Amino acid sequence: MIVYQPGSWGVGFALRLHGSVFPRAFAPAGICAAFAMLLHWLLRLDAATLEGIGTGAPELNVFDGFTFVLGFLIVFRSQQAYSRWWEGGTLLQQLRGEWFNSYSCLIAFCNCAPEKKEEVKAFQHQLVRLYSLLYGCALQQVATMDEKTFDLFGLDGFEASSMAFLQESHDRCEITLQWIQRLIVESDAKQVLKIAPPILSRVFNELGNGIVNLNNARKITDFPIPFHLAQMITVMLIVHTFILPLISAATIDNMSSAAGITFFVSFSYWCVHFITIELEWPFGDDPNDLPLQDMQTDFNMSLSCLIDNRAQEVPKFSFEPQKHLLLKTKSMNFDRNLSVGGPCRQRMSRFKEAQAVKKEKRDKDDIDDRDECTEIPIQGDDGQWEQDFCDADGSVVAEEGSPELIHQAEDFPGDQNPQVRSITQVSEKRIYDKLDISLLEELLNSADAGRRLEGYLALVVRQLQ
Repeated sequence: MIVYQPGSWGVGFALRLHGSVFPRAFAPAGICAAFAMLLHWLLRLDAATLEGIGTGAPELNVFDGFTFVLGFLIVFRSQQAYSRWWEGGTLLQQLRGEWFNSYSCLIAFCNCAPEKKEEVKAFQHQLVRLYSLLYGCALQQVATMDEKTFDLFGLDGFEASSMAFLQESHDRCEITLQWIQRLIVESDAKQVLKIAPPILSRVFNELGNGIVNLNNARKITDFPIPFHLAQMITVMLIVHTFILPLISAATIDNMSSAAGITFFVSFSYWCVHFITIELEWPFGDDPNDLPLQDMQTDFNMSLSCLIDNRAQEVPKFSFEPQKHLLLKTKSMNFDRNLSVGGPCRQRMSRFKEAQAVKKEKRDKDDIDDRDECTEIPIQGDDGQWEQDFCDADGSVVAEEGSPELIHQAEDFPGDQNPQVRSITQVSEKRIYDKLDISLLEELLNSADAGRRLEGYLALVVRQLQ
C-alpha cells in the first residue's frame, strides 16, 4: 500500500506515477482522441456525410441517456469496490486486535511461582510461535497475491509430522487455532496458567471472534462483484469509447478541441474503471492493496514484545503524596524520551550520586565544609534547584527548591554583571572542573538558552572567586 503525504496544498502527490492508474487510462483515452481527430478530418471532407450522420438534439439526447446510465453504474461499482477495500482492512485489524488481546491475556495469566519458571517460559515460546503461525495462515487464506510469503517465527521446535499435516491441510488456520486452544487447556491443567476459569474463558471468546472476522474477510476473496454487472459495465464503457469520438468530431468544429474533450472524458471514465478493479481485490499485491506482509511483520513484533521479561513485570512505583497527589502533567515526546522524569531528572540523579562520592572523599581528607557547600546546583524538571547553595563565605543564601536561588541564576544581566566581567580573573581549568556538562546541555536546549547560560556562568565564577 502506498503511504503518501498530500502536502500543504494537497497537490504534491498528483503527478506521482507509481501506483497510479493514469498510465493505463492514457492508452484507451489516447486512442479515443486520435480516432476523434481522424473522424473530424474525414467528416470535413464531404459536407453531405456530416449532415447525414445526424447530430441533432434527438440523437444527442439518446447519447446523453446512455452516458448517464454508464456513469451511474461506474460510480455505483466504485462505491462497492471501496466498501470492499475498507471492510477488508477493518476486518483484518479487528482480527489482529482480538487475537493479540487473547495472547496478551495468556501471557498475563502465567504462573509466577519460581518452580514453574521453566514451564512458563516453554509455554510462552510455544504460544508466540503458534500465534504467529495462526495470523500468517489467516492472511494466506484471504491473500490473492501471486507469492504468498509471510514471515513467521521459527517452527523448528515443533514435530515434523505435525508441520507436514498442517501443510497438507486445507484449513490451516482452523487447525492452528485448535492447537492453541488445546495448549491453553493443557497448560491450565498443569497450573502453568493461574487464573479463574470464568476469566480464562474470555480468551476462548476472543479467539472465536477472531475466526469469525476472518471468515467475513474471506467473503471478499471468495465472492467477487457479480459477473453480469461487471460485464455490462465493461461493454458499455467500450461502446462509449467508440461513440464518443464520433459525437465529438461531428459537433465540435475545431479539431484540437474535439480531440482534447474526447481525451479527457474518456480518460476520466477509464481511470474510475481501473481504480474500481484494483479496489475490488484488496488482498492482492498491487501497490494500492492492503500491506498483508507488513501486517504480519508488525504482528510478530507485537508478539515478541510481550515475551520480554520487562513487559511482564509491573514497573515499581514510589508514591510520594506531596508530589503525586497533584497529578501534574508534562509534555513528552514518546519517540525521543519516555524515561522517568526526562533527561534532566536522570542527570540530576547521576549528579547526586557523584556528589555523594565527592562528599565521602572530602570527609576522609578533612576538607573544609565551606568548600563542600560551594557545589553547583542542578535544576530539576519543576524549575527548582535540587541542593543548597552557599555564598563565597560559606553562608547559605538559598535552601533546596528556593525561588530566590532560581532568580539568582536567571536575573543576572549578562555583561552588566561584575561576575561575568571578572571571568578572566579565574583560572580556566578551575572553571572547567566546576562546570557540569549535563547541565550545560540542558541549558542549551532550553527556550532562553543565552540568559540561562549567563546566569549559570555567573554562579560558577562567583563560587570560585
